[in-house]
Amino acid sequence: MANRTGDVGALHVTGSFRTKMLGAFVISMLISGAITYLIYLALRYYYRSNVYLGDPLAGWRHWISKIGDLNVFLLLFIPLSIVIFYMITKPYVKYFDNISQGIHHLASGDFTKRVELSTNDELQQIADDINRAAEKLQEATRRGDVAEQSKDQLVMNLAHDLRTPLTSIIGYLGYILQHETLDAERSKHFTSIAYAKSKRLESLIEQLFEITRMNYGHLTVQLKEIDAAELLAQLMEEMLPVFEAYGVEGRMQLDEKLMINGDGELLARVFENLLSNAARYGSDGLYVDVQAERTADAVEVVVTNYGSMIEEEEMGHIFDLFYRGDQSRMHKEGSTGLGLYIAKNIIEQHGGTIVVHSDVTATRFTIKFPVIR
Repeated sequence: MANRTGDVGALHVTGSFRTKMLGAFVISMLISGAITYLIYLALRYYYRSNVYLGDPLAGWRHWISKIGDLNVFLLLFIPLSIVIFYMITKPYVKYFDNISQGIHHLASGDFTKRVELSTNDELQQIADDINRAAEKLQEATRRGDVAEQSKDQLVMNLAHDLRTPLTSIIGYLGYILQHETLDAERSKHFTSIAYAKSKRLESLIEQLFEITRMNYGHLTVQLKEIDAAELLAQLMEEMLPVFEAYGVEGRMQLDEKLMINGDGELLARVFENLLSNAARYGSDGLYVDVQAERTADAVEVVVTNYGSMIEEEEMGHIFDLFYRGDQSRMHKEGSTGLGLYIAKNIIEQHGGTIVVHSDVTATRFTIKFPVIR
């Protein structure tokens, strides 16, 4: 079976930002609770030791007893916890501003600037990936490997696709920090949205880094004998939540023991991209079909969806870098114009081919791999 241990490491790394936010939330509540309780103890001690009948504080104590000690506690606890959470998370606004400035330098063609962070979480990883992208673009410019027009287009698309989720992240976190009366539940909700957007940003940067490695011949393909049928069956099971989200049903027709020489991790990424695209763009239909069989000289895999047709003028560009087709397809959530470009390169690294056919009834991606003799 394909080795997919890399996913485990990624999950471990990308959990740290959410852990920090949740940790800040818990710490702010604990500190606020402790301060409120200490204030309560101090007031109770002072009241019992120094307040006599007729003292103005006795009137206040009577008012507090009427509305309830717990309600008074919450009136102090909730605003205090929000203020403390604001103070704890305030540095992250600066981190996002640094990342935004780094993207701005890329967009303006300045590849010499570096994003300097020391957060040891996803933000650090994003900063490192932006720096690597800047280094590669700077190297490509020096070597003349990127034509001026292509470079401008690349940077424009890169800046747009990076800035979109980053703007959302800054917006949600900024909203949390600027609204001190925001209750804990809504703060957690907006933090969760910011985390989801940061995952999207991380995925995009990882794809861009993958493209850079491909273009400079640094993509490592570790070939070994794997069962393509087993890999596809596992992926179809893992994609069930995605299929359900888009209202389609996955169907399989797989021959047994479709042995090929391949890198299981890279091929899993290829088929995950094809299956997620089939669900996304085929949501008008009812099914996503996967068929795999062995022919005389190849293992052939066909991924089919029954959504809208890809126009003829798009067919020749669908595997191009940053190509996303017509406006209706461009605006599908999650579309970056990178996935099919990466998929085609990985398949060609395996000595295979990928073609697409689309008509009014279905869109089919057909992949062929050399068989093991």
